[in-house]
Amino acid sequence: MKTVLYFGNLDMSLSRNKIYTDGLRLNGIEVLVCIDQTKGLFKYWRLFKKHWPLRSKYDVMIVGYPGYFIVPFAKLITRKIVIFDALCSLYETEILSHRSAKHNSKYKILYTQFIDWFATRCADKILVESNKQKEYFSKKLNVKSEKLVTVYTGADDSVFEFDDSIKKFEKFTVLFRGRITNEAGAELILRSAKILEEKDIDFLIIGYGWSEDIQRFRSVYKKLSPKNVCHIDKHLPVKEMCQMMQKCHISLGQFAEHERLKRTIPHKAYESLALKLPYITVRAEGISEVLQEGKHCLMVRPDDEQDLVEKILILKENEHLRKKIADDGYTLFSTTFSALQVVQPLIHVIE
Repeated sequence: MKTVLYFGNLDMSLSRNKIYTDGLRLNGIEVLVCIDQTKGLFKYWRLFKKHWPLRSKYDVMIVGYPGYFIVPFAKLITRKIVIFDALCSLYETEILSHRSAKHNSKYKILYTQFIDWFATRCADKILVESNKQKEYFSKKLNVKSEKLVTVYTGADDSVFEFDDSIKKFEKFTVLFRGRITNEAGAELILRSAKILEEKDIDFLIIGYGWSEDIQRFRSVYKKLSPKNVCHIDKHLPVKEMCQMMQKCHISLGQFAEHERLKRTIPHKAYESLALKLPYITVRAEGISEVLQEGKHCLMVRPDDEQDLVEKILILKENEHLRKKIADDGYTLFSTTFSALQVVQPLIHVIE
């Protein structure tokens, strides 16, 4: 039986870290953990001390997400294979998802690109969230294709567990849950809600965002003043959030015309499948890797609120289609994206 060491300055409750460690253990792989969440340079000394007694007890080291700054240090202190769970590039998370000019300064862009380059050179294997991310890392960062492995994120099925005893809201309710970012298209959702104001449809938006994004969202919300929108601008306990999600009738993804959507697959896509929530999302290459349009979800054109309105009405008026998409999505999740199944490519690398 192989033993892996999860290593880094990271939060083990984050989706990919939790799902992968659970999945590895379910598949019979022993997982040791060496983490430190101290801020500043002192974390490196603490990690070194914690690693020392474990140095001969594992076969492979996995630098969990996010680990861009830890990978070079990890490579210094171990002779074992180092797997870096990148998910995506630091450039994407720090630059592409931010609108603010101060985040998009020339220095910030060059800095994140250098960190991406250096981290990927130090790792022996790199895990990314989609095949489109593999293409990006290969072309933009000049990473050898044999170093890159697609491991989809999946969902934590010990938390996002379908419960048929939870009753839906009496009124047809459309859910948007997630960070209000550049690519989310939350303002488009508000415009769609305004169009549907008289159609007996409620919208529940559970989300927060970077200061500039949330201010813009609030400005549009105030200007349109849709009577059918409830916005919860705070973190909900996970169990409460899951229950709230299951009370809704459909779940919305991301809708902007945005470069990042070509490669990323939102966590809530998997979580919606796990909760048997029919999912509507933008038609993009990344999400199309895992979901088949018309079978596992409905898709819309980017930045097109009228198309979104039409798809919402289709699902509201066609209960049979709504149930079929929910069931097919749940089957796909159970057979492919549960913790047990989603780690299979990672296990292949470890072995």
